Amino acid sequence: MLRALVASFLIAASTLAVSQAALAQPAPDGLTAYPAAFFMENQPATALDMVKLVPGFRLQNGDSGIRGFSGTVGNVLIDGQPPTSKEESLEQILGRIASNAVERIELIRGAAEMYGHPILANVVRVKTVSMRGRAEVEGAINLTGSTAPRIALSITRQGTDSFWDASVRYGRSIGNNLGFGRRDRFTPGGAPVRLAEYEFPSLNNFAEFSTNYRQPLWEGDLALGLVLKQAREYSDVREYVTFPAIAQNSGLESDRARNGEARLEYARPIGLWGQVRLFAVHRQEEQDEISQTTTIAGTDRARSLFNQREDVGRLAWQLQQGDLKLDAGVEGTINVLSSRSTLTINNAPVVLPAANLRVEEQRAEFFATATQRFSPVLLSELGLRYETSTLTQSGDSSLVKDLSFWKPRWLTTWDVVPDNQLRFLVERQVGQLNFRNFAATTSLNSNVVNAGNRNLEPPRSWIFALTWERHFWERGSLVLEARQEHIENVVDHIPVFAGLAAFDAIGNIGSGRRDQVEASMILPLDEIGLTGVTFTGSGTYTNSRVRDPATGFIRPISGDQEVVMHFEATYDRPQDNLRFGVNLHDHLITAETEYRIDEISAEYHVFKLGAFIEHKPAPDWTLRVFANDMAPSHYMRTRAIYGGLRGATPLSLIERRRLTTGAQIGIRVQHDFQ
Repeated sequence: MLRALVASFLIAASTLAVSQAALAQPAPDGLTAYPAAFFMENQPATALDMVKLVPGFRLQNGDSGIRGFSGTVGNVLIDGQPPTSKEESLEQILGRIASNAVERIELIRGAAEMYGHPILANVVRVKTVSMRGRAEVEGAINLTGSTAPRIALSITRQGTDSFWDASVRYGRSIGNNLGFGRRDRFTPGGAPVRLAEYEFPSLNNFAEFSTNYRQPLWEGDLALGLVLKQAREYSDVREYVTFPAIAQNSGLESDRARNGEARLEYARPIGLWGQVRLFAVHRQEEQDEISQTTTIAGTDRARSLFNQREDVGRLAWQLQQGDLKLDAGVEGTINVLSSRSTLTINNAPVVLPAANLRVEEQRAEFFATATQRFSPVLLSELGLRYETSTLTQSGDSSLVKDLSFWKPRWLTTWDVVPDNQLRFLVERQVGQLNFRNFAATTSLNSNVVNAGNRNLEPPRSWIFALTWERHFWERGSLVLEARQEHIENVVDHIPVFAGLAAFDAIGNIGSGRRDQVEASMILPLDEIGLTGVTFTGSGTYTNSRVRDPATGFIRPISGDQEVVMHFEATYDRPQDNLRFGVNLHDHLITAETEYRIDEISAEYHVFKLGAFIEHKPAPDWTLRVFANDMAPSHYMRTRAIYGGLRGATPLSLIERRRLTTGAQIGIRVQHDFQ
């Protein structure tokens, strides 16, 4: 049924896409400009709203799971420069830019540096000297009584040749994957073992500050950035057992985090030799995680302290000679994690593997890319990266390991006929190690105890992708991509041992494969008489395979979800300054499954339905009323728990947890000033 659902979506999208296109083709230099007037019928409030309506473009934040600077950069530029912050998402940055501050959005194909993306969107701001600002106040409440207030303020000063902005955010958010419901356990035959009402709400208090400054310096361009963040995510857990005997248990989950980031960028032309770019960043993160459960038998408590630092320096050279563009350089990275974890069960300490650990990685990467436009319709990019690194562990685990990888990349773009483009990609990627997987972590309320694994190595993948991009009508587009990954050293769950005790840890389990089909569409319905209605949607079907080390059978890779979809329909009435919207999003139908050493855990949300009404009583005021989780759907988790290691012991229990926060309604007031 799931395959039929995805197939139906793709067939319907393809049928619509064969309509006659009216959008102009990209210029020979690979740049297509969309002026601000192009988006005005959709009444965008921010640059984010505008970017989401660019035909053929899908916003990508960058993949922090890929090693190297290029993989972590999203596919949006602002005034020709990539936002390089890991502490702020592209949605946050673009959401602070008012739509009336945007002059145009450019689609770029085939620049000297594409940061690993086939297409970039460049948000070009109005350059007139001005001071602009935006103030937001938002309040929301859900049916269980939790509240989510938020205030935000951003100020931007555009000078004749300089730029400065600052923003602050303060408030609280409500976790939508936990809440109130039940947690019951049954035998494999279905007989109840324990029945209980369960409360596991999640709230997150946050405060954030960021600022950016840019100005000319020494015939070049200097940019500085700073981000400071503090957050505490917490849950007060209650369990009311009704079978086999009445009992009451309690728990606590707390995660305090402090993050800081400082960035420096400098670009300078060097005459006929192109230009050089320097990038440097320092990031610091501190986390204090506490997990506690209390029953009649006693109290269990776990605590983990993490301090992580990352320093990156990158020097790149770029040159354009006619239709040939070159990019080359070197990048150096130092990553350091210090961690300390403790676990007590009924006040008795438990020895965890890699509970006290320091991990340091020193990495250097050399890269070169050549992009050649052979004709107005044919473009090819060929790149090669080589990295070498040394990984050092000390504390409970001592190890020194040297790693090195070649990472070639070839991308060819062909404009087959007007309004139709094919892209073919072959690339080798190396995954970024998550240093947290080297250290022990525990969440008692979620029944998750992870030991550290000193032998973890990054996964390596050969990726083959074929993409079809189709423009139709005036504003519509369809993008279909088929992608295949051949993976070495798949990262999944393995057992590690401390004495006679076995713990679950993240490790490498061999070779695997991942096949994906992805579709995204922008469909304005004006052409069929529904003036002002725009439909946007995206869907991904994933089929992954790896051999389970516990059973020897082929299964999906942990964490891969078969079907993920997101749909939104908006109705714009600019003559009344009104906008309506409905969205169906997030994980749909299929589960995200983890194959742990002693259980199989599957989590999913059947669907999430939201709606909003937006009104502009004046050009600089926006009022938005919204509702999320309108349908009575639960966030589900099913655990198949074994008596010991999977494959060696039989199934013991089945646990089913159903939680919901209930519908959330709210109002947001936004004021733009200058």
